[in-house]
Amino acid sequence: MRYPNLRYGNPTELAYYAMGVPLPILARRLRRDERTVRDWINARTRVPWWVPEILRLQQIEADVRQRQMGMGALAPRLGIVSADVVTLADVKKPAQGGPDQAPPIPSFISCAS
Repeated sequence: MRYPNLRYGNPTELAYYAMGVPLPILARRLRRDERTVRDWINARTRVPWWVPEILRLQQIEADVRQRQMGMGALAPRLGIVSADVVTLADVKKPAQGGPDQAPPIPSFISCAS
């Protein structure tokens, strides 16, 4: 569905396509000043109609390019995960004997000199 006002773009759509993209890179992709893009994202000024369209087309082109190179689609950008959410399992090394016992020598290493 298109945004009802044809003169200005949807700020939510801009936020979606700008998610995870640093501000300097986004400004360079849109060929605008960082302050202008920051004002669009923070809703201080209205977004021109062509901004979400350009970002949408650039994303489609990147997806097609990835598919043509055989890389498949990229994973969706879902947000930022902090380390306190992830629980890692305790992994312990198996015991290889006592402290005075040396680890075994791999078979591909020759001991003859």
